[in-house]
Amino acid sequence: MGIENRVALVTGAASEIGQSYVKYLLLNRAKVVLCDVHVDKCRTIAEDFGKELQHISALSIKCDVTDEIEFENAFKTCLHYFGHLDIVVNNAGAFDNSTEKWSTTVNINYGGIVRGTLLAIKYMGIANGGNGGTVIQTTSSMVSSGGIHYIPMYKSTKKCVIEFTKTFGGTRNFGLHGVRIITLCPELTDVNCTREINEREMTNENLIENLDKLHRQLILQKSNHVGNALIEILDLGKTGETWIVEENKSPRLLVNY
Repeated sequence: MGIENRVALVTGAASEIGQSYVKYLLLNRAKVVLCDVHVDKCRTIAEDFGKELQHISALSIKCDVTDEIEFENAFKTCLHYFGHLDIVVNNAGAFDNSTEKWSTTVNINYGGIVRGTLLAIKYMGIANGGNGGTVIQTTSSMVSSGGIHYIPMYKSTKKCVIEFTKTFGGTRNFGLHGVRIITLCPELTDVNCTREINEREMTNENLIENLDKLHRQLILQKSNHVGNALIEILDLGKTGETWIVEENKSPRLLVNY
């Protein structure tokens, strides 16, 4: 799909991958709404991209994806400001595996995806007077890594997203709402691996050692590569699909999962 002059709403926009999504959407002349609890950082990001790219159209909104009212207000503000909405990137996430905070992890990583998708259907769905659109869910390539068992909170929520996407993005549902729903699974990047974890979040004493080992084994990709993959998937992806981007290669479709 061509995305010039399309309007995209990105949650978790202040994260490194979120910033990369925003950058590549702007590079392709989309209009972007940056949503994050860290709205001041979003404003700084938008200002910096404005200096770098020139003549961009961006809006920053404070948005907590666990707050239903605040999340929906972000959609309403976007529509009021730009007049339409075409792409929603559900990117907000938490890499917290502590048992004390499990409900927060579930509420962000899965609940935020569900809320964002339902809001996208509400405001873009053809049954609701919209023109259809696209939803991209950010998960993780860890969902297909059978040997990784030491981050159950994170991994299980990300797996749930794939099943949710398959269901809501299925052919029958797509015929009803006209919103294409696709999952994007980035491999570990150079910004979201072991340095985001501290010892109080561990569920076992080997977690840091195991992740350090994994970190050394993988070819960590740059966040910019993930941002570029988003643009490719917006062009190539079909509803209900899951795509993996890893090792700085072109994204590939995950089949039979």
